[in-house]
Amino acid sequence: MQKRVWRFERVGWYVLVIIVLLALAGLFGNGPLSDAEVVSQDGQLKVQYQRLSRSGSTDNLFITIQGSPGQPVMVELEGSLLREASIETMQPEPQVSMSDGPALLLKLGTSKDGMATLYLTLRSEHVGSLEGVVRAGSNTEVHFSTFLYP
Repeated sequence: MQKRVWRFERVGWYVLVIIVLLALAGLFGNGPLSDAEVVSQDGQLKVQYQRLSRSGSTDNLFITIQGSPGQPVMVELEGSLLREASIETMQPEPQVSMSDGPALLLKLGTSKDGMATLYLTLRSEHVGSLEGVVRAGSNTEVHFSTFLYP
């Protein structure tokens, strides 16, 4: 009987060690398992986001667009992520921002090499999966999803 108890205890310790290692790797947010990146088919739009996070925590969303040098680009954000999460910070401030139905349209300036980068900090009290869509022009778009733990 004592050997069974020891075996059960040893299995419990192994399970706890595995859970701690997975947490450190980012299974519950902020780590290599959580960090994700999606690029459009034409390579002009890139979104970096947290695949896994916790409800109530802040998450970063980095959007990079390759446009024409010196010409502003229009970015469209939509999806359940935008509806369920609040945007806490947006850097740099867009030249123009407006709503288009369920979407948010942002006009961003570009650098001399035609790059535009938008940094967003999002917070959501939602639990479960949220979808996001980012568009830059008519043919450039990416879809991504994030899962929020309680």
